[in-house]
Amino acid sequence: MKGEFAVHRGVVHPARAAVGQWPLVELLPAPGTPAPEGIDPRLAADGSVLGYPLPPERLDAWYAVHWTFHWRGEPFECTDRVDATVAGNYLGEDREFARQHLKRRVSGYRGVFPLAEVTEPEEHRRDLLGPRLDLLRRLSEADHFRPGCHAVLGGTTHRAAPAVDPQGLVVLADAGAVPPARLDAWYRTHWTFRWRGGPFEAVGTVEGRIKGVYTGGSWGFADANQLDEETAPDGTHTRYTVEADLDAVTDLTPHRTDLLPPR
Repeated sequence: MKGEFAVHRGVVHPARAAVGQWPLVELLPAPGTPAPEGIDPRLAADGSVLGYPLPPERLDAWYAVHWTFHWRGEPFECTDRVDATVAGNYLGEDREFARQHLKRRVSGYRGVFPLAEVTEPEEHRRDLLGPRLDLLRRLSEADHFRPGCHAVLGGTTHRAAPAVDPQGLVVLADAGAVPPARLDAWYRTHWTFRWRGGPFEAVGTVEGRIKGVYTGGSWGFADANQLDEETAPDGTHTRYTVEADLDAVTDLTPHRTDLLPPR
C-alpha cells in the first residue's frame, strides 16, 4: 500500500501536494480523522470538502509511505490488502519462481497471497517536508532566479529601475529617486543555466521549477527537446522556454552587470 501522509498538530492526515497551489500541501478528509482546526477547506461545487490546503511550514511532518514483505522468501512491494489477502509486485530476480507462482504484468510480475503466509512486513518512509522547505529556502535566497536591478544607497540594498528617469535619477523601490552619483552601487543581475546541454537564461520559477529562455541558435534542439513556444515580451518575436527541476539543470550561474558610469 502506498500513500502520502502529513502530521498537523500531532494528527496524521492523508495528504498530497495541493494541485495548482504550489507550494501548499493539502490535507485530505478521511473517515475517523477530525477536520484540522484553523484551516479553511477547499470546497467542491456541491459544498463537500475536497481538502484543507496549508503552507508546509505549518506541518510537523509530510512523507510518502510504501510497504514491502516476503512470501516464500522472495521480496514484494505491497500494492493492496483486502480482508485476509495481500497483493504485491515482485521485487526479486528469480524468473523461474515468478513463472511458477505469479501473474505476468506488462512490466514484471504480481501476486495475491494469504495474509497468514506473508512475512517480514516493513514500512518505508520518504521525507517530503524537508526537501520542500529546503527548496523554498533556496528559491527565496536566489529571489526565484528572476532577473532584476538593485542599487546600494548608504549601505542598504534596494530594488531599482534599470535606467535613469527623464530627470536623470535612479528610482529606488522604497527610497525615492536619487542621482547616480549618490549610489554606492547600481547593477543588474540575472542567472544562466544549461539543461540537456543547451544554454538558457532564467526568468523566474513556476511551481518550484526554474523557467528559462533558450539562448542557443539550434531550432533542432528546441524541437527535439519539445521546448515551449511563446511570444516574447516585445509582442513580436517568438522564444522557446523550459520549466525544469533544479536538480535537472547544470552550470546554474549568477551574473552581475554594473550600471554606474566610471568615476
